[in-house]
Amino acid sequence: MNLKPKKIGIIAAILIVIIIILTLVVNKIVENKIAAAIHNLPETFTVEYSTMSVHIWSGNLELSSLNMKITGETTNKIILDAQLASVVVEDISYWDYLVNNEITVDNLTLESVIAKYLHNPVVKNKDYEKGFLSGIKQVVNIGSLEINDADVLISDYDTNNVILNTPHLDFKLVELNINPNANTSKEKFDFKDFTLEMTHLKWATNAYENMFVESLSIHKTNATLKGFEYKTKYSKSKYSSILTKERDHFNVTIKTMKIFDMDFGLNKEEQFYFKSKSIKLNTPNAEIYRDKLVADDTSYKLLYGTSLRQLDFDLGIDKIQIENGSISYLEKVKAVENAGRLDFTNLNATISKLGNNYGNADTTIKVTSTFMENSPLVVDWNFKVADTTDQFVFKADLGVLNARQMNQFTQPNLYVDLKGELKQTYFTISGNPNRGRIDLKVKYDDFEIAVLKKNGKEKNKFISTIVNLFVSKDSDDERRNYRYGQSENVERDVTKSVFNFVWLHIKAALLSAMAGDGEKDDE
Repeated sequence: MNLKPKKIGIIAAILIVIIIILTLVVNKIVENKIAAAIHNLPETFTVEYSTMSVHIWSGNLELSSLNMKITGETTNKIILDAQLASVVVEDISYWDYLVNNEITVDNLTLESVIAKYLHNPVVKNKDYEKGFLSGIKQVVNIGSLEINDADVLISDYDTNNVILNTPHLDFKLVELNINPNANTSKEKFDFKDFTLEMTHLKWATNAYENMFVESLSIHKTNATLKGFEYKTKYSKSKYSSILTKERDHFNVTIKTMKIFDMDFGLNKEEQFYFKSKSIKLNTPNAEIYRDKLVADDTSYKLLYGTSLRQLDFDLGIDKIQIENGSISYLEKVKAVENAGRLDFTNLNATISKLGNNYGNADTTIKVTSTFMENSPLVVDWNFKVADTTDQFVFKADLGVLNARQMNQFTQPNLYVDLKGELKQTYFTISGNPNRGRIDLKVKYDDFEIAVLKKNGKEKNKFISTIVNLFVSKDSDDERRNYRYGQSENVERDVTKSVFNFVWLHIKAALLSAMAGDGEKDDE
């Protein structure tokens, strides 16, 4: 009576043993096939690992202590050297592979990656894309791709100089789909969501400047940068000694930068685009120094509207807000003198519709600041990027300014010493890339100009006396509160920046107001 259950139990036990043995055998066969496939990779691609673990029932695969190297096809130089604690593939879909000829996995995780890559600037990005996709013959679907605790170093192929480095990177792609046979780049490589976290990022943006970011966090549509720095690599003196023509020396810091509702990628025309609803910069500080003793840069300087219009990608930032910033501009014109300095503190600004996809809408820049420690300044600037004539309007309202505060800049740069007080100054500049017009009104007291000799210290009494004969000492002559100044056809020096163009207008209008009749032009 009890033989039948015993037989069933024996048969079941035998089947279990057979299944276990078959599982071990199939696991080993799969391991051997994977090992053979790795061994038969192209000569330029080598992979070594300490252990492999395959579980056919769960569809899981793990390689531990992995080392991967890629060498150049012609130079035999290692261009990628990556070490990984482990690579884990979870839940491989046999059905998709056998029936649909697609590779589908639930999770792919790369742990503790140390990667060194040599970037060759001669190779175009499209060639990298083509090389990557050429190795993929089937559609690949990955539910989640994760790179955890990576240390990444990218260096220049020829010089080995560091281009980018971050000692800690975490990256995750959700619902990644790779289709090498698709028509567009977006269809070839698509994903639903991603996150990126990096700390202590260093990026050599060009031959002269480095960018540093203490921490970077991106969650597809939003990003936060903390401890941002953009700095010239060299000291001011060293920088001047290696330049062949003048160039700004930068020291820029931003406490935090937040990007909201951003979208980027390739559009239907395969052109890159970047859009954002809002960007906020908290406590940006910039010191910009220029050594005028270095040979002039005589190249043509584009206005901002032209520069935006000529971008080779689609840019659209609805609003940029700057809070509690400062800008210092220093200019050195004499070897024996300190650089002249202009300071803008307590700077707050709103820039609207910055980009090249807003049609006929105006790009507007509204700024409030303190000029030279205690003079309130308001600026309202607008232009149309789509306007190929590059017309612009620049308005400013400057509060009380002690003229002596300007001497640290005007003495070494213009050989002029100023005395007196500008109580209020308003001006409007309307211009284009070649010339402009300014209308100005100014209220001032006890204004006097001392023209200095070439040593920048001694007063040239004769020329100063002649100049002041033509300058009205006060703006309230004949009981008027303001004196008015105008200047038309102010010519732009196209080898200098738009701010030099603004200064040329102001200089011409102040001369008109103080040395002219001071009457308002009603035309």
